[in-house]
Amino acid sequence: MMQACNLSKLARKDGAFLYKNKIEIKETRESRLFSSSIDAYVKQIPNKRILGVNRLNLRLYSLGNSLPNTWLGRTIQKKTGEAPVILDSNLIENSIKGIAGFLRTEGYFYPEIRYEVSGKIQKKTVKYIISTGAAYHIYRIEQHIADKTIDSLVQSQFEFSHIRYGNPVKFENMLKEKNRLADQLKNQGYFSFSKDFVAFDLDTGMKNFRAMLGINISNPEGFKKFNAYKLDHIYIEIDNKDFENVPSDTTHFRSFSYKPNNFPLKPQVLRRALLLEPNQTYNNTLSTISFNRLNDLQIFRSVNMTAVPKNEQTDTPSVSYVIKLQPSNKYDFTIEPQAITSDQSNLVTGSTGRNYGLASQITLTDKNVFKNAEILQLSYRVSVEAQRGFNIPSTPFFNSFESNLSASLIFPKLLFLPKLDRSWSKFTNRSQLTATFIWEQNVNWIRNVYAVGFSWQKSRPYFNQYFVPAEISYIKTDFNNNSLAEQSKNDPYLQSVFNNNLVTASRYGFVFNNQGNARKKHYTYIKWDVLELAGTLIDQAYPILGIQSDTSFNTFLGVQYFQYAKTFADIRYNRYLDENNRLASRLAIGIAIPYGNSPEYVPFDKRFFTGGANSIRAFLPRSIGPGAYNAVGNTDRSGDVRLEFNVESRFNILNHFIEGAIFTDIGNIWRIKEDGREEAVFAFNTFYKQLAVGSGLGLRLNLDFLVIRLDAAAPIIDPRKPINNRNVLSTYSNIGVLWKNTILNFGVGYPF
Repeated sequence: MMQACNLSKLARKDGAFLYKNKIEIKETRESRLFSSSIDAYVKQIPNKRILGVNRLNLRLYSLGNSLPNTWLGRTIQKKTGEAPVILDSNLIENSIKGIAGFLRTEGYFYPEIRYEVSGKIQKKTVKYIISTGAAYHIYRIEQHIADKTIDSLVQSQFEFSHIRYGNPVKFENMLKEKNRLADQLKNQGYFSFSKDFVAFDLDTGMKNFRAMLGINISNPEGFKKFNAYKLDHIYIEIDNKDFENVPSDTTHFRSFSYKPNNFPLKPQVLRRALLLEPNQTYNNTLSTISFNRLNDLQIFRSVNMTAVPKNEQTDTPSVSYVIKLQPSNKYDFTIEPQAITSDQSNLVTGSTGRNYGLASQITLTDKNVFKNAEILQLSYRVSVEAQRGFNIPSTPFFNSFESNLSASLIFPKLLFLPKLDRSWSKFTNRSQLTATFIWEQNVNWIRNVYAVGFSWQKSRPYFNQYFVPAEISYIKTDFNNNSLAEQSKNDPYLQSVFNNNLVTASRYGFVFNNQGNARKKHYTYIKWDVLELAGTLIDQAYPILGIQSDTSFNTFLGVQYFQYAKTFADIRYNRYLDENNRLASRLAIGIAIPYGNSPEYVPFDKRFFTGGANSIRAFLPRSIGPGAYNAVGNTDRSGDVRLEFNVESRFNILNHFIEGAIFTDIGNIWRIKEDGREEAVFAFNTFYKQLAVGSGLGLRLNLDFLVIRLDAAAPIIDPRKPINNRNVLSTYSNIGVLWKNTILNFGVGYPF
């Protein structure tokens, strides 16, 4: 096997191996801008680097090659191996041509490029040495547009042009300008216009690296003029398979003709979705938005929208739309069995870990409930888990149960806000009414949760906003553990957990996620609950209604209600490095401030916790915080402030089926108000000394539809220890001690 992996011997036999490519750009600024971009134009890529080991796949390929005509040899070569990359001078020359072509698209028309090859025969390095020269910049812009009307339209929006004086002559900007001009004119009635009518002239004969750029828009063949189109009529037909042999009359409205074919959908729904009107100037953007809004109703399997031009040879051409809608099934029924894992925290013993169990969820969806494209969804979920730990009986095996019944009704408009719904017609607007009942029993408590809520949602590509004007939840918790009940008599934290909780909240937030943008290799995800306010409306009603309270706090329906303000942001950035490597990072930051009717604590479900498989993985869930407080018997690991940063390098190990990760997690939680516990409160001059830090390795099985994850992490800085002993890295004297302090986390999906 060692002989088979002798790469120098193989290189002498097969030819020199390419080990590394280097890019050296003489100009400092250009090196900073273009080094990573130029890599894509190098035609020959060395063998992969996996887990920090160079050419591991090449060594496996060589090992398989040493077992000729055997199943094992063929399997090693095809499944895990990679053939050696033999240095090819023709590919080097092609790379130079590709690099020169790329630099020309960036305005560097006369670069000088050469290469050097160095190193041993099995470790050849090719260095591309590039002198870009100066970039040409736009000094003069000339427009040559045959049609005077189009010329005036282009001039009216020239401020939005991607071609600007003083900018480098970039081909990317020219392509953007082509698309912009085509979109502009199509949105101003010119249905037959396309970007192919736009061309550019470039003159680089001027001095001092200045260029003249000409923008040309020609007329159609035969010296004809472009004509603006009007919208003639809209024909909508429901392709209803259930009633295809039943005659159906066509109903005519002011803006469209509608043939429902006995499908029970009120035409007002379609009118609200369409932004098109007869005699309207043709507008391609409005057509696209109308198409998307019909799809967003979620009651059609397919939407076919065809623009049919009419009277093209006249001075008054027009466009009619034929829209075919195929309904989806009225009822959807799904059963989803699940294997689950969740964070565990035993309030009596303080032990922490993870629960494992089984669950099943049944969902029934009824579409077009009231003939206005409403969607009713009923869901029932039941789960059983095995909660384990010190002093917890091992029988019965499953000792944690949860039953969850929820219902939601979605309306395809902003209920009670008709003016806003019309003014935001270019967005996808929804209203949602929800109700939930949860029953939960474990070794600590029996809990019942009743919640109802109403929300408005406004969506567009990559950006969704939500506003919840009213959300009411009532939580009733009873002890299921005598020791815990006894302990709670002198523990304010446990008393706050087991008191009946009433939360009446309103909140606003948004989600930005451009992961679905196919043109972007990097993507960003931001979820920000900008502001959540609880108890304010009820509290203001007391003096208005003249209600007097007999206690030190106000009650609603006989229960003390909470008052707090909360904000929380989860910001993620995933950077593409190359085909086999990504760098993922996350910042989680939030604060919750109790006041008024509940000045000491926010509700248990609204507090922050840290540690565990999706947080700081070197610490068990709910095992650190608040701050550096760590008294014996402390059961309160919750906080009002959360600060956490995670960074993870993800790399391919085997055909993107097996992936690996190296990660570091930093963060903690803190109290916002003094409660007598030392180092538990957030302070700007001390919080950085109380941050927990952990690092580790991860292994992931990527099944495309599911990612199964195993992470191993060990603490580096432990805030639970005295301040001079918090750096615990030096205590890992051998692999045994390191393994003893390592936390294994099993999870489904990426941690962020």
